[in-house]
Amino acid sequence: MKKKIISVGFYIPGHDDCYSHESSQSLLDADIVVFEPDLSCYSKSHLYKGKPSFGENDSFLIKEHTERWRSEIATALEEGKTIFVFMGQYKKIFVRTGKKKFSGTGKNTRTTNIVSQYDNYKFLPIDIPPLIPREGFEMVFGGNGLFTIFRDEFKEYIKYECYLDGKIDTPLFFTKTGRKPVGGLFNKGKGSLVLLPPIRYPEEEFTEYNENLEECWSSEAIGFGKRLIQILLDIDSALRSSAEASPPPDWTRESKYRLKSETELTKKLSMTSEKIEKLEEQKNTLSNKLQEEKKLKDLLFEKGKPLENAVIEALTILGYKAENYNDGNLELDQVIVGPDGERYIGETEGKDNGAISVEKFRQLQSNIQEDSEREDVTTSATGILFGNGFRITHPQKRSEQFTKKCISRAEGSNATLVTTSDLFKAAKYIRESKDKNFAKKCRKAISESRGKIVEFPEP
Repeated sequence: MKKKIISVGFYIPGHDDCYSHESSQSLLDADIVVFEPDLSCYSKSHLYKGKPSFGENDSFLIKEHTERWRSEIATALEEGKTIFVFMGQYKKIFVRTGKKKFSGTGKNTRTTNIVSQYDNYKFLPIDIPPLIPREGFEMVFGGNGLFTIFRDEFKEYIKYECYLDGKIDTPLFFTKTGRKPVGGLFNKGKGSLVLLPPIRYPEEEFTEYNENLEECWSSEAIGFGKRLIQILLDIDSALRSSAEASPPPDWTRESKYRLKSETELTKKLSMTSEKIEKLEEQKNTLSNKLQEEKKLKDLLFEKGKPLENAVIEALTILGYKAENYNDGNLELDQVIVGPDGERYIGETEGKDNGAISVEKFRQLQSNIQEDSEREDVTTSATGILFGNGFRITHPQKRSEQFTKKCISRAEGSNATLVTTSDLFKAAKYIRESKDKNFAKKCRKAISESRGKIVEFPEP
């Protein structure tokens, strides 16, 4: 009988049974579960102590849904199911407890909602060492043969986004330095809980449009999804077979029961593993360097944090000092300072199939106002809205990437608009040519484009 796979928080290309964290889908219908702790489907209300804080309704839903997943995963494991968990970034959040505190009297009465700390790994029905939210590509394979094909097939797509700060019995992958586990195998009940570094496939390359201009998976993506499912099925079968076999007693390791061929092969295996580990380290170094070099391309198709970071990298190439800012109360995509001391506040936005709207511009103006009220700020800032409209479409086929209202608001407030695909073209040329004079011309184009879209000089 064909096994049923249900995925939560991770979308397997071409697979129908994929759901978000807020779904009411039961896991008890599945033979195999794929789970990633993604809370992005809930709306945060604000930041508290630098962490996302959720309103009353979403706080209730997050806790209710998490407890349901925890209960169903525990039941599935007791019944002998295999649960694969892709270890997405560990995130601490704040949720409302339902309790309130009141201060003042009459019209001056103030209500404060009491919150408590929570995190996106509460769904796990087992105890694990503390999780540390760090990202990296350089991993060392633990050598468990059941996961060799997974490692070989998806090595270009896996990265770690957190690691376990402690020892576990069966680690699967480690960080290159410190040998911190970034994957592990845990037995619970009759089943297996498998923690793995997350897979991050290229969404742009895996997406296409059908004749009705509807977004769909590409044939390459569907092939990728089928291969992933097959490998997970194979691991599941191997884990079930291992569970049925009797574990060898400790006394079988005594020297009088050890075969001569066993000793020789063990030695060769150890030497081969050392060679593989060194090659893996070299490969991971090159892979990590490649990923760093490719980050500038995020200007063409990304949104959110990846786009914010790509803008910072591009501005650094142009000769600015640029960085994120977050003091727990005020969060800014970019604080930008030019060589001559000119100062900008940046706001970044990417849209899948539309232009950047005026709503994002309102956020930029609010950030500029709050920034000016900071005690350490002595120089007023100009606003820059970095837009990546129609980000899925080929750059040369995109319509105007800012709406007319957005352009009009920029004119009225003397702010600057930058199309990130144009910024990519300029930054790419400067990085490859080391042309400081051209970089200066690009900075001049930005400073002289208040109230309009920047037109960078041609390389």
